Amino acid sequence: MKLTEQSIAPGIETTDVYGQSFSLNDLKGSKVLLSFMRFAGCPVCNLRVHELLKEQKALEQQHIKVVLVYESSKESMLEYLQQEKYPVTFISDPENKFYKAYGVEKSFFKFFSSFFRGAMGKVIKGDKLFKNKPGIDGDIRRIGADFLIDEKGKIEIAHYSRFMGDDLPLEQVLRK
Repeated sequence: MKLTEQSIAPGIETTDVYGQSFSLNDLKGSKVLLSFMRFAGCPVCNLRVHELLKEQKALEQQHIKVVLVYESSKESMLEYLQQEKYPVTFISDPENKFYKAYGVEKSFFKFFSSFFRGAMGKVIKGDKLFKNKPGIDGDIRRIGADFLIDEKGKIEIAHYSRFMGDDLPLEQVLRK
């Protein structure tokens, strides 16, 4: 079931890929950009991570914390991150517990249609940005979603991608 704006964001209690405790409730008081990616070896997701890192200063100025959820195992995520620390939280969810709670879908049609909507260009760009590319350890049919959550834990924007690479524009996040 898809979530709507003004609904309370479902809680996430887990450990991040580095083994640190993480609770979405602990971020109340700050805005949160919660993005559901595909898997660590996804070049389109890698491109999005680089876009987020490029805008990190602007996100920090707006007091927006970034949390990225992947279908990948912690091992694949650590291989992808290469021991580097980033100013975002990376969550591994290979059991799809959080994907289900947020209604993030899988769709072969949307995956396939992505290639008629510019995904190939994103694949090429994102592939070049990998330092170390893990293999596929998620469902290729996964279509992402982004949620901007306000300081009180309500969903301000619920963006379910229409195709792979259809991310919530960062300009829209920074305007809120």
